[in-house]
Amino acid sequence: MTKDDSVRKEILEHAQALFQQFGMKKTTMDEVAASCGKGKSTLYHYFKSKEEVFDAVIRLEMVDLRRKVKDKVEEHKSMLEKIKVYLMEFYREVIHKANLYRIIDHEHILEAKARKLFLEMMEFEQSYIIRIMEDGYDSGEYNNVNRSEIPWIAEAFLAAFYGLVQYSIEKKGYFDEERIQKVVNLFVPKLFN
Repeated sequence: MTKDDSVRKEILEHAQALFQQFGMKKTTMDEVAASCGKGKSTLYHYFKSKEEVFDAVIRLEMVDLRRKVKDKVEEHKSMLEKIKVYLMEFYREVIHKANLYRIIDHEHILEAKARKLFLEMMEFEQSYIIRIMEDGYDSGEYNNVNRSEIPWIAEAFLAAFYGLVQYSIEKKGYFDEERIQKVVNLFVPKLFN
């Protein structure tokens, strides 16, 4: 890691903590600079604006979420287990990052950017679920549909699950992990057998 990469990472880590605590609107570049012990000019050397810092933090969160979920999923062999683990790990990570999710959702200044990032995330997650389902199809584990139907099934499946995750966040944990586990154990085998 270069010195520039290290400084950039440090700035993002401090900004992330401040955004989670205060939101993007109430966090200033002066506060980010003070938090990481850098001058404001150093921040502007790496980022053009607070919005660019926020965007980088959100992207960092998305990469972290994907890595943690994928690491857990790849420990399993069967399609059903991979999908169950995917759902549970994704849920855990999103709930863990719920404060940041609420900030993205309520920062109207970034509404269009947040939507764009959400759509990017959905496309990535859909392609990941498609790959899991296609692997299951190829192995004979999931062959009660035509292979050509897998993309729209994955999209509908993820949309329904993300709706449940969003509902949980808005209700501040209404669906706790135990309830989500019950939902996953009940529906995944029925949907994919």
